[in-house]
Amino acid sequence: MANNNTRKWLKSHHDTLFPFFPYLKKRGIKWLFDELREKGGEKGALYIHIPFCIGRCTFCILTKEYPSGNTLKYVYSILDEAREWRDYFSSIQTIYVGGGTPTSLSSEELKRLFAGLRDTFKIDNDAEISVETTASELTEDKMNLLLELGVNRLSVGVQTFNLGLRKMLGRRGGGKEVVKKLNRAREMFPLLTIDILYDLPGQEMRDVTEDLQKAVGIGIDGISLYPLIYSPKTPISRQFEQPPIGTAMDIFENAKSFLEDEGYNHVNINHFSNGRDKFRYSTYFNRLGNVLGLGAGATGFLADCFVKHKSTSEQYILNKVGNVFSVPRNIIPVLWCVSQIQYGIVDIEEPKRRWGFDPLEAFAKTIENSVDRGELIIGKNEIELTSEGMFWANTIGTEMAMEYLYKGKGELVSLEEKTSKIAKNIYAQ
Repeated sequence: MANNNTRKWLKSHHDTLFPFFPYLKKRGIKWLFDELREKGGEKGALYIHIPFCIGRCTFCILTKEYPSGNTLKYVYSILDEAREWRDYFSSIQTIYVGGGTPTSLSSEELKRLFAGLRDTFKIDNDAEISVETTASELTEDKMNLLLELGVNRLSVGVQTFNLGLRKMLGRRGGGKEVVKKLNRAREMFPLLTIDILYDLPGQEMRDVTEDLQKAVGIGIDGISLYPLIYSPKTPISRQFEQPPIGTAMDIFENAKSFLEDEGYNHVNINHFSNGRDKFRYSTYFNRLGNVLGLGAGATGFLADCFVKHKSTSEQYILNKVGNVFSVPRNIIPVLWCVSQIQYGIVDIEEPKRRWGFDPLEAFAKTIENSVDRGELIIGKNEIELTSEGMFWANTIGTEMAMEYLYKGKGELVSLEEKTSKIAKNIYAQ
């Protein structure tokens, strides 16, 4: 891969949204309800955030907190909010319960959550229902319960099987124990997916390859390969320096080649599937479909609006109404194109047909530079990312947005920076 050490590597798809924030317009929840009422009931997706975690990993940047005496009240609050939205959905095609660690809820709390969701929404018979968990939470009883509740896609945050790296990350249990639990989960669940981290301090290419070999050997359906985000908020980032970008690029290229040789193809820039795992939730969000976010810190996207909730369970219980920010109509095609980068391919004709928007013209300079770097290939009807482009995808998407919205001026904003005035200002409203 080419040397690109002077360029800012944006690791998260959230980074691609920062350029849009100053253009968003704050709306009231009644305004959004009126917009949805005009559209009529449509199919959609649910994202439910359970912020509770028993452990504290050294790398996590997500909204999380220790379980306290309010967990059942929190579940009831989610269901209370869900009932306010039920008339705006004809059916639910996919549910994603993330965290935090959703399985830190008690069995009774999980039962009430899923029963309440089924009482509230019409959930398609073939809906993809995903729940995140960790290997340490993966008990036989918990897995049986999730199956009883209709969960058909289990997502386990493995991060690595390497004992030394697991200790550094604050993960509980060794690699052999994790493999044993995953083998049992493989026997039980129709779809099994895991997360693997790279760009870790002291991690070598062979460490990632060994992690992927174990995953393939178990028969994992979907593998999300994420780079570690070195946020100043996390202990690991304060203790260790980030490895050189060139090292991370080589590891990603090697991992991608290995997975493709084993029959795994990318569903999005971070997620590889053996063909069974469709990851429908990701498709909904990145194609600007109707996603209802419920719970503390949850973000949804409805009627061309982002809906962002308060960050803590206590705040959410007190006030479940999310902040609504509408995306101006003239910027929707820009957001759509930037979101398509997550799939490695941007359709050229669809935005022309839907909005009269030409990506080749709108992002001409970014595309030219990325083609010269070997990151993009321009086809007859699509823009396709190369392997190197997949590594730089979030940066490329953000550069596209910056070119159109700001004529290419201004700094790229990253989750790895200490502050983000753009993000801070919009979320503070």
